[in-house]
Amino acid sequence: MFVVGGGAATEIMLKATHTIPIVFVIVPDPVGSGLVESLSQPGANATGFMMFEYNLCGKWLELLKEIAPSVTHAAILRDPTFVYGIGQFAVVQAVAPSVGIEVRPIDLREPNQIERAIATFAQRPNGGIILTAGRQWWPM
Repeated sequence: MFVVGGGAATEIMLKATHTIPIVFVIVPDPVGSGLVESLSQPGANATGFMMFEYNLCGKWLELLKEIAPSVTHAAILRDPTFVYGIGQFAVVQAVAPSVGIEVRPIDLREPNQIERAIATFAQRPNGGIILTAGRQWWPM
């Protein structure tokens, strides 16, 4: 059996063997990244643990509405190439109708896009902003 850390290493091991059991850890979205068919029935020779519990991301909109009841729309700032942010946005988008908030993704690829995106979004009243996980958005 192999215990593998991370999605990239798991993918390599899945290509290397179809018979030796693989247990992955610290994988953000094993279903979305195609490592397993589902969490309850992973299939093939791999199983493991997700890095995040994405359902908690739905609470972000609920908290936003509780803090600012007049919010009617939210910009979700995200890196569309970063798997954590993709999963987080999917949950936020699914919860939005039940909370009564319209959500719109704003794809960011460069740190300087954040300021422009927020300035444009702020022109419409009653908005909120959520920043999903992403690569390092600003220099350290």
